[in-house]
Amino acid sequence: MTVRHAWPIVIVRTFLLGAIFVIGCLSIMMNQIVGMFVFANDGVQKQAVINATKKQFIAVFGTVTRWANPCKISITYDPSTLPEGDSFKVDSLGNLSSILTPNSVVISNHQIYTDWLYLWFILYTARLGDSVYIMLKDLSKIPVLGFGMKNYNFLFLSRKWEKDKIVLTNQLLTIDANARGLGPANGVTHVTSTNVGSSELHHWPEGHKSGQIWPYLVILYPEGTVTSARTRAKSDKFCQERNMPVLRHTLLPRVRGLFLTLRKLRNTVEIVYDFTCGYSGLKPGEYGEDIYTLKSHYLKGYGPEKISYHLRGWKLSEIPLGEETEDIDDVSPEDLVKFEEWLFKVWYEKDRMLDQFYKHGSFVDPKSDVIYTPGKVAENTVVADFRINGISDIIGSFASITIILLLLRIIWILILKLL
Repeated sequence: MTVRHAWPIVIVRTFLLGAIFVIGCLSIMMNQIVGMFVFANDGVQKQAVINATKKQFIAVFGTVTRWANPCKISITYDPSTLPEGDSFKVDSLGNLSSILTPNSVVISNHQIYTDWLYLWFILYTARLGDSVYIMLKDLSKIPVLGFGMKNYNFLFLSRKWEKDKIVLTNQLLTIDANARGLGPANGVTHVTSTNVGSSELHHWPEGHKSGQIWPYLVILYPEGTVTSARTRAKSDKFCQERNMPVLRHTLLPRVRGLFLTLRKLRNTVEIVYDFTCGYSGLKPGEYGEDIYTLKSHYLKGYGPEKISYHLRGWKLSEIPLGEETEDIDDVSPEDLVKFEEWLFKVWYEKDRMLDQFYKHGSFVDPKSDVIYTPGKVAENTVVADFRINGISDIIGSFASITIILLLLRIIWILILKLL
């Protein structure tokens, strides 16, 4: 046990980091409230405030995470699969600097409850941290955090498809409209509505409008949940029922969420980024949620020393999406089967890459530099510190609390003078 894991250090660190995180989240919430009040009738400025608080949140949470457990981020990628210009490099201070394409969808395997944090961090290093939308189970009732995530327009799932498909469709169409400069963030209202069952679907103006547009990166986990003994058993059973090989390190992905996302964003989406994630310290058969629990990570300081990613990209034209339908459930069975086959192929390749990762501790064979993707050779691997480099975003997170404290101080001084 190192000094940083000694109980006196753990207690002091937990108290300080907990206080910083709670105060930071409260201040960010106040930033949102003030911004939405001041710019209640200005869609552009209101969206700008919300986007700024996204960067503030990842800056605060990322910093707290680093102080709890310093770690490295490793990214292995083949540029031939990515848009021209996409790249990763490490600056002289060891910070990650990325160039990624906006208006994209990011998918990955799901192992621990904070997976999304590390992906959001990578997008943050590409100066896209303010454009992130995450699809996840409904956390809107969590105090403070739930309020903030609702303002971020995160895509919450109730696990009831009839309800989810309507809510997600409207949110995705809104994200798409904002990216074309013709959404509510530009003061535009939807032009028509149609009924699907007992709910309404909103339709936005077609085309693109130059000027203020709002890029997006939607993060979602097709597996729907983290890998565990319980979810592994369900996935294995489903594979066996369909006479498919059992996956060793991933879960068989659910199809409809990603299918709906890509179809409703097809007017603007540039690329689908597929991250395969492996955590150091895990052995085959172990589950990340058991080893790197929130308690172990943030209270005791035992988190992964390195998070490794293999990245490849898919152009939308390479993904079978079929003909557009207003109701996603009206899609032809043939179109859905083609998409399912594509996604399952991606996931079985991902499982094979993870098999090699657990053997070598890397997605690249150190002896041959071969990436474990058929026919691909490693061209780039970067390793950088997991570290927020945007001091202004961290300072901005506490703006509201600082202003309130200063005002209270001024009021207190005036009261003392009057007395």
